[in-house]
Amino acid sequence: MRTPIDAPIHAPMDAPVLPAAAPRESFAELAAEAGPDPLPRIRATLRGDVLAVGLAGEFDHYTCAPLHRLLADGAARGARRLVLDAARVTFCDSALLVVLDRWVRAGGRVEVAAGSRAVRVLIELAARLPLPPGGGFRP
Repeated sequence: MRTPIDAPIHAPMDAPVLPAAAPRESFAELAAEAGPDPLPRIRATLRGDVLAVGLAGEFDHYTCAPLHRLLADGAARGARRLVLDAARVTFCDSALLVVLDRWVRAGGRVEVAAGSRAVRVLIELAARLPLPPGGGFRP
């Protein structure tokens, strides 16, 4: 039997076998073809009272829960100022605003150091809304 294992079952035994696709040069090429990664990723650094957080991927009701826990832990360790780098966020909805609002209502300050288009649109829309009673996050 000269037929490769991955040949279709209905292929005749003497059918020519097509060469496999050329291997990619690097992982970066594969990633570029796949498009933006939707998996949420969070990086954080705490120095004094400043919590620097970098976000990448998609953030919605379900994926904001780890961010909320991280901010609560940062606040418990003395963080009062949040510096947010959200330049690599590909999607976000009001759940991100809810997390930021909770931070502000607990006495913290928020600085958005960088924001992707999705984050900028969300913040611009939030800025048009009236501030809820009792204060909260104001972009």
